Amino acid sequence: MDALIAQRTDLERFAHNHRNVVSIVRSIPRDILVEIFEHCLRDCGPWSRPGPSSLKPLLLVSRRWHSTALTSPSLWCYIDGTKFASQDLKYVSMQLELSAKSPLSITWDGCAAHTLPLLLDASPRWEDAHLTLTPAEFSHLFASTHAFPALRKLDITILRDGMTDIHSSEASPGPAFESIPALEELSLWMDSRSLDSAQRVELPRFPWSRLRRCELGRVHIGDLAWILPLLSADTAVFPISEMPRFTFGVKSPMGALEVGQCTPVFVADLLNSLTTPSLKKLSISTDWHSSSRFETSDKDLTSIIILFLRRSACTLTSLNLDVTIPGRDLVTILGSLEVSGLLHLTISERAFSAELIDALTTHGFVPRLQSLDITLRFRVVIEAAVVAMLETRHPVLHTLRIMHSKLDPFLPQATINKLREMGMEVLEYWFP
Repeated sequence: MDALIAQRTDLERFAHNHRNVVSIVRSIPRDILVEIFEHCLRDCGPWSRPGPSSLKPLLLVSRRWHSTALTSPSLWCYIDGTKFASQDLKYVSMQLELSAKSPLSITWDGCAAHTLPLLLDASPRWEDAHLTLTPAEFSHLFASTHAFPALRKLDITILRDGMTDIHSSEASPGPAFESIPALEELSLWMDSRSLDSAQRVELPRFPWSRLRRCELGRVHIGDLAWILPLLSADTAVFPISEMPRFTFGVKSPMGALEVGQCTPVFVADLLNSLTTPSLKKLSISTDWHSSSRFETSDKDLTSIIILFLRRSACTLTSLNLDVTIPGRDLVTILGSLEVSGLLHLTISERAFSAELIDALTTHGFVPRLQSLDITLRFRVVIEAAVVAMLETRHPVLHTLRIMHSKLDPFLPQATINKLREMGMEVLEYWFP
């Protein structure tokens, strides 16, 4: 018996000492391990781009992980060319080699000019690009003969520095923009303050009509009037903080319009200038601190929205209003024919009211409504009225998303549990 016990002890010690060899992690197939690595890189955060430093912890775990990471091109396709150190040229060259033929995600600004020739040599593999440029760099970069046949997402920020020192003819786009056949998403941010027409950077010849998503930040009014009629994409417009009054009459085939970080005056001028027969989604978010500083009143804004919808004769399926608007005026908007087929409604506390709840409960406005998003920092209506409305409209209204204070929730947990038992999907988000 003593011999058997000693033998068992030796076997247990052997198994313990070699547990890493038989670990279940070692039995994970290589392709699944690579996919796990890719998820680790994607979780680096919205403000950081994965690169060699992000992969370093994976390389140090084991010989197998080291070999797997080095021989997986998809892990090396995120190239950040914004560094300052001269040795980063070595890292960029190494990543281009390890990425083989994989599509590339490029981040670059003028601070790392020494990396640009290497990156442009790989331009046929660019799939996602985030570029921060001065007008001169903008001109030089895209005056090249390099093509971007795989580029699907492009994010360009053109800095104001140096804009007054360059004439538009010197910053005119080169032929490269005509070689972006796959472009689907474009984000273009420019600072056009205090610039007259002679000082503006001429916009490139993007394939505007083929875009699925277009974000325009701080572009000149003249450029806005030229771009909007060409777009059939989901469009987001973020104006400069001090926008002069404007008016233009254009018809646009866009399917979605998002206007954010703006004043009521800008909303009024934009909607008065637009006709959008194909519009399905409308989102308006004004500056929380701007309402008292401008002449456009809530009543004026309500009438402008209604006139815009009637002039466009569109059929909205999604509406997001983060504006200061009386409840009775919001009910007037929801009672219009163009909003009768609404499926998704997003309301902030600036427009959320007892009149809205009553209209949704008693009068049956927007009968096809499927989801309701509410953002509340303070309690503005009675909880019982909201619950009654939800119960009345269920099961057509089946999704409720609430963003509220964690210290003072809009609906108690018991009520949320009751709604979930009823079959409604309730999602909660918290203010920090």
